[in-house]
Amino acid sequence: MELYQNKNERNRFTRMCIGDAMIALMKQKDFKKITVSDISKKAGLSRVTYYNYYVKKEDVINDYLGELVAEYIKEVNQHPEIGSMMSYRHILFSLKFFDRYADFFKTVEASGLHSLIINAMNTFMEEKIFTTYEGSIYELYCYGGALLNMFIKWEMNEKNISAEKLAQIIEDFVTKQADG
Repeated sequence: MELYQNKNERNRFTRMCIGDAMIALMKQKDFKKITVSDISKKAGLSRVTYYNYYVKKEDVINDYLGELVAEYIKEVNQHPEIGSMMSYRHILFSLKFFDRYADFFKTVEASGLHSLIINAMNTFMEEKIFTTYEGSIYELYCYGGALLNMFIKWEMNEKNISAEKLAQIIEDFVTKQADG
């Protein structure tokens, strides 16, 4: 069992190195011009190793997003006191969690790959939230899309208001929709 766990940790470390290399390269040049050779060289591994994990460059970003979501779920589960997904405390927790990865989100957004982020949000809503949610999946798409858009705009605007203020705006909006 320990050998399997070490292998998984090594695999995750390698994938995260590839993801970090991709983000660093995306800051330097257009996503479409980045080659597998560029990524491999920046990550310090071979092209064969890259292809052991990924087929397309978008897969690197999707995998990185998947790791962030897994970490988010783990942390949310460790803090049941934050309450339900649409509560102020949970929204604030989410904003602060994803703010730790602001550089990643801003880089992906600036590269015109917003659709990868929204697809990850929709998948999260479908697979992790909708199974226990009593409303429509479209309510979750609406909430997730709004939350994501507000987060990214907040980051792109250099966090021109506090996370607390933004969380309050989001909660007020959600409450108005529920009451309306």
